[in-house]
Amino acid sequence: MPRSLRSLAVLTAVALGSFACSQAPVPPPGRTPTPAPAATPAGAPTPAPGTAAARPGGAGGPAASGPRPYADVVTSAAVSQEGLFTLHRVGETILFEIPASELDTEMLLLSRPMESTLQNPAGFFGGGSSNVVQWERYGDRIVLRRQDYTLTADPDSAIWRQVQTFRRGAVLASFDIRAFSADSAAVIDVTDMFFTNIPELNPVEGINRGRSWIDATRAFPTNLNIEVTQSGQARAAPAGGGFGGPAQQGPMRSQTVKVHFSLVRLPETPMMARFHDERVGFISSRTFDMSRPEHRAQDVRYIHRHRLEKQDPTAEISDPVEPIIYWIDPATPEWIRPWIIDGVDKWQPAFEEAGFSNAIFGRMAPTPEEDPEFSLFDARHSVIYWRPSTVANATGGQIVDPRSGEIIKGEVNMYHNIMELQKNWYFVQVAPLDERAQSLPMPDSLMARLVEYVVTHEIGHAIGFPHNMKASAQYPVDSIRSREFLERMNGHVATLMDYSRFNYVAQPEDSIPPHLLIPLVGPYDHFAVRWGYRPIPGARTPDEELPTLDAWAREQEQFPWLRFSTPGATADPENLTEAVGDADAVRATQLGMLNLARVVDLLIPVAEVPGRSYGELQTLYGEVVGQWGRYMGHVAAIVGGAYSEETAGRGPRFTPLERSRQQEALRYLSETAFHVPEMFLDPEILRRIETQGVLNRFRGAQGNVLNSLFNQARLERLVEFEALADNPSDVYTLAELMADLRSGVWGELSAGGSVRVNPYRRNLQRAYLNAAQSRLNPTEAELTRAFNPVPQPWSSDVRGMLRAELQDLDQLAQRALDRAGDAQTRIHLRDVRTEIARILDGEE
Repeated sequence: MPRSLRSLAVLTAVALGSFACSQAPVPPPGRTPTPAPAATPAGAPTPAPGTAAARPGGAGGPAASGPRPYADVVTSAAVSQEGLFTLHRVGETILFEIPASELDTEMLLLSRPMESTLQNPAGFFGGGSSNVVQWERYGDRIVLRRQDYTLTADPDSAIWRQVQTFRRGAVLASFDIRAFSADSAAVIDVTDMFFTNIPELNPVEGINRGRSWIDATRAFPTNLNIEVTQSGQARAAPAGGGFGGPAQQGPMRSQTVKVHFSLVRLPETPMMARFHDERVGFISSRTFDMSRPEHRAQDVRYIHRHRLEKQDPTAEISDPVEPIIYWIDPATPEWIRPWIIDGVDKWQPAFEEAGFSNAIFGRMAPTPEEDPEFSLFDARHSVIYWRPSTVANATGGQIVDPRSGEIIKGEVNMYHNIMELQKNWYFVQVAPLDERAQSLPMPDSLMARLVEYVVTHEIGHAIGFPHNMKASAQYPVDSIRSREFLERMNGHVATLMDYSRFNYVAQPEDSIPPHLLIPLVGPYDHFAVRWGYRPIPGARTPDEELPTLDAWAREQEQFPWLRFSTPGATADPENLTEAVGDADAVRATQLGMLNLARVVDLLIPVAEVPGRSYGELQTLYGEVVGQWGRYMGHVAAIVGGAYSEETAGRGPRFTPLERSRQQEALRYLSETAFHVPEMFLDPEILRRIETQGVLNRFRGAQGNVLNSLFNQARLERLVEFEALADNPSDVYTLAELMADLRSGVWGELSAGGSVRVNPYRRNLQRAYLNAAQSRLNPTEAELTRAFNPVPQPWSSDVRGMLRAELQDLDQLAQRALDRAGDAQTRIHLRDVRTEIARILDGEE
């Protein structure tokens, strides 16, 4: 076997926005099963509590008696099934016959909840576990052991002797051999494995055996499926969350979960792996290869992809030996099923560019009545689940073969309430451009198209692609207002793996057809599928593929819309979520605000329905304000930003933004973020949805903008950009930012004549002081937290600049006091001075 195929990957389940990676090589040669001795050798694993080996009895009789005659264990009452192993069910007991040929063979053990009380009202589905395991024999005992692939090495290298000892992970369960079959297969009782508190396998703690049972068993040539009902205790599902939000763990309570276990043998011949490249977006697995020629523990990554092999390897385009099939949950509403199928099939043209015709299909899964042997949870089936949930979200991910990155099971979770999310987004962003969205509920044909878009996006994750937020900045703003351009480029964003949603930059006068307002499979998607899936003739190892892969990746140098998000580019304002046209965020936001004003005008006509509550109006108004906040965030990201491009060792990757762009951004924020737009203060809307709340709402929104601008890393970048500049006058400095913020936030105080500060501006100025306080006086918890700790305020020029700015503001407020035009302004200015003193005193 080629050396490069000996690198393995940690099995990884991936979900939307969350990609954990790792990898590693083919297992060491299997140990020869030993005959059954009378005693367990020294050092053999201790039986896991509650497993068959630890029980005083079981289907095969007392453990202390050793292996017994086969007929005494597999009695006439057994219902037997032939498959990966011969499986026997004797009442509430499950017996496996494990032949010697399956020992030390890597398998995937997958568990998925089928029915569960673990969800909260917001809904909680998915979950489960994925483990690469193997069965090992130690005397009269069989153990189930996890495999760990953090480290790898060439099995022919000297270091492999040590690496393989770290390959063998934890023992999950231990079983006495109850009997031997005629062909010497070991018979073990595995029942308690499904009712024991093994955290890697079972979601419920403290399982009560009396309230748990076996539901079904099925055996197939390469896998076994077992369904069990577990009752015990577990924490209630996290509250909140959904779309990346925070989650709160609930209390412990009695729970019952029906769990599907699927044990499948990994492919006998691993697919040839393909190395990851930072320039191309692929979810990947990571390991440290101790035997690469580099003089270090080399970080190696293999991309995740489905196995595709041409029926005719000599043909430019050929059908695959086995196409990629995504089975669609029969629970999917009937009216939307054709759109779900089409959402999968949308990827077919991209695979044709990779050399495969008819490569990927969505198909309806059979119902239990049509095929009782079929299970959506079977490890062999890639699936689109339809979840009856109030969570407004969807996810996509995969389970991979640890030896190659081959996707064994792709999974998409479509939560029923994704339709609510799509309705809100589409209305708030492009209702003025599509008359179908100007009344609610939206027609089924529009909602189905929106759900199809989500399915296509999530299938992208399931077939190996992460998000690519860089794509939304690759087209000029004016171009995405052109129908001709949109038709030529297949949409307003180069990939639907960006969160670029709907084309809010287009204006009514542009006459853009509604189907071009929704992201489509774009040129980057075609490029990425070709890069990851196209066979490279003559290449026998991943190393031999590298020159061709590099040449393909360098196409980005000529075509910017083929670029992927640069790793570590946290300061790139063109690498943002929820953005359209952020190559020029100020211009894109100006156009988006024109549409947002039109949406505000639609709120009452669309959401006010006689006989119904104003809940819809309240929701949509909140969405409109939220969209305004996103626009302001896109502009704020320009300040202290740096362009990025992954050059793969061919030059600089980061370039600070031009001074003029940053100044323009601050001017726009001063006009649009630091003054609440009048359109949001319409009493006709506000008095329909609340007695109060508008002041708090915009104080929070403006505070978010100021906190972003006062971000410690952003401020320190401005200091560093100035320090490294050949000509400091070419860069936007921290001092200029402070001066521009003072003008934008505190402009009333330095203007001539009477000083009047309205309630919204008073809130804004208080938010400014809160942001300064958080920089100068971070709490101990903020300084010491494990994730993203706040930098110490005395570690850079930021402290001195902020302190001087507050001192100047104090003098400005003092001078303005004598010109206060009303009592509330006078009180506010006195409060400002008091607060500044408190901040400076606390900072000493």
